[in-house]
Amino acid sequence: MRYRKYCWILIFISVLAMHSQEVKQKASIGFLGTFHFAGTSDLMSLQPGDIMGQQRQKEIDSVIAYLAQYKPTKIVLEFPFGNYELDSIYGQYLKGKHKLTINERQQLGFKLAAYLGHKHIYMADHPMDLPFGDLQNYLVEIDQADFFPNFLSKMKTEVIDVLQEKYDASTISQFLVFMNQEKYDRLNTGFYLQHLNQIGTDKKPVGVDLNSKWWERNMHIMRNIDKLTEEGDRILILFGQGHTALLKDFYASRTDVVLHNVLQYLDQNP
Repeated sequence: MRYRKYCWILIFISVLAMHSQEVKQKASIGFLGTFHFAGTSDLMSLQPGDIMGQQRQKEIDSVIAYLAQYKPTKIVLEFPFGNYELDSIYGQYLKGKHKLTINERQQLGFKLAAYLGHKHIYMADHPMDLPFGDLQNYLVEIDQADFFPNFLSKMKTEVIDVLQEKYDASTISQFLVFMNQEKYDRLNTGFYLQHLNQIGTDKKPVGVDLNSKWWERNMHIMRNIDKLTEEGDRILILFGQGHTALLKDFYASRTDVVLHNVLQYLDQNP
């Protein structure tokens, strides 16, 4: 009896050890939604000011040091999967033969990868044409051509102007934490689910068609990330916040990886 008891105890301990090992081997995935450092003339874009100036560059360097605490093994950027042009440019940067542009991929991605001693950066985007033209044509047909201009004007007042005010009064680190709040993730996905999805008819569901393509694109991005992910990796995804809002939801529903909140490093180090 005593021998059998000890056998069961050993089996139980072995199972616990195997489970612990399995958990430790899961890859960790962290997301940080970014904005366009160069700004655009788009109504819905932030105006970031002098990103290349001394103060903002100092703030970006601080963001790099904070994110390094996550100890990522791979930095994944918003650039087409399978296109190694960006990695080649990164290689030139490491050799001192490339001057960083204002683009956020280089200001955050290249700098962080180099800070961590990485020899390569990785890409996971899956560009797709979204059928905005079909949706706009339908709105013209039903005499609702002003839908988008009116909606965007409302969003600018309620969202973009709020973000701009916060950006102007914050460090880069503080603002990245602010814009990656769940509130703004929900606003982003809510635009598609609450507004666009309702546009169209049963025979011409233009809103559903557009949303399906947007979700499809991000499903492809997730698949590309998975292709890059190896056992025990600590992946950091630096993509536009429109993508990360969805991707975080995708990965939160999975049990084969650990979704890591990288905002904690920025939030504790403003």
